Amino acid sequence: MTDRFCPRPEDLQGKRVGPLAPHTESFAALISQQGYCRTNGWQKVELVADLSRWLERRCIKLKQLDEQQIAAFFQARWRRVAHRSGDQATMSLLLRHLRQSQAIPVPSPTAGSEIDLVELDYGNFLLQERALMPVSVEQYVPIARRFLSHRFRSGKVRLKKLRAKDVTDFVLHDSSNRGRRSAQLMTTVLRSFLGFLFQRGRISTNLTAAVPTVAGWRLSELPRFLEPDQVEKVLRSCDRRKKVGKRDYAILLLLARLGLRAGEVAYLTLEDINWQAGELHIRGKGARVDRLPLLQDVGQALVDYLQKGRPDCSSRRVFVQCKAPYVGFSSPPNAICGIVRSALERAKVHSRHHGAHVLRHSLATRMLGNGASLAQIGQVLRHQLTQTTEIYAKVDLNALRALALPWLGGVR
Repeated sequence: MTDRFCPRPEDLQGKRVGPLAPHTESFAALISQQGYCRTNGWQKVELVADLSRWLERRCIKLKQLDEQQIAAFFQARWRRVAHRSGDQATMSLLLRHLRQSQAIPVPSPTAGSEIDLVELDYGNFLLQERALMPVSVEQYVPIARRFLSHRFRSGKVRLKKLRAKDVTDFVLHDSSNRGRRSAQLMTTVLRSFLGFLFQRGRISTNLTAAVPTVAGWRLSELPRFLEPDQVEKVLRSCDRRKKVGKRDYAILLLLARLGLRAGEVAYLTLEDINWQAGELHIRGKGARVDRLPLLQDVGQALVDYLQKGRPDCSSRRVFVQCKAPYVGFSSPPNAICGIVRSALERAKVHSRHHGAHVLRHSLATRMLGNGASLAQIGQVLRHQLTQTTEIYAKVDLNALRALALPWLGGVR
């Protein structure tokens, strides 16, 4: 069993030095909450103590501590001490902790961060006014940044100078090395971003019409899915004797049995599980909150993980990282898709599609094969539009055979 870092106040006596002395105990408590082992915990506390001594020797006040001072500290430290991979993460955690406790000021925007300001404003707009889920905002904002960086390479943002040609030039450049779906997402986000700029008065002409359309015919593709026996094989690939196996098995069951999206699983909190009612509260697209039944095998997997696999930590997320810091996934959708990809590889199930959505499509296809209607499938998957579910009609081979005309050259 891992020896957790749980220092007593008297253990920290020799580490309370320099300008950071008043914050040593609270930072050590934060490290302890995040579940670091004893060795790593003391390494992080010692690093902060070294930083505090360095500040004291150079007569640098605590309020002057920022990323530039941290960089100077590391430059001096690494001349005499070997570089450890977690040192920079420790300093980032320290700065965030000090800023949250108002011990040091939040850095003010500089002239060189105009793109950052526009990006921040757009992200807040998507969250507050468009009610997009954080997972969607994480997809939208980088695309808007790519557009601004492409148009304003010098870093000086002059939105009033944006013209239709700038939009088409970016689309042609950005879509040249992307797949159809990625290019379609890019144009969707670009229309949203240009509409936001026009609404805010940042541009005088609404340039959304200047965004070209990426060719793509509705229902032109078959839904990507696994056969039922392949899904079961993927689930059995998890070694449920290990903590990480218990976690991954619970995640895969939520995807395969309830058809949840990757972000919905990643952002699930302990309060979202209603054990008495046997329900899950799911925060879906458009800030919707749906209630889904907690199926028996899903519930048992969650209980097994929460009781025997989940680290003891302060995070309210159901699923947390298996190594300290014990917090929710730093890149939630990507982390869930990575778990699916690893499970497919372990099970030796070959699929062109490795994301979490393949299990959602597999559930719909299985329901269709068992006689469920498209309306019922749409209810389970929580589709807002019936047209979204129509793609699954293409895998209902029995119904399609009844509609097919006989081939003139066939055998009578």
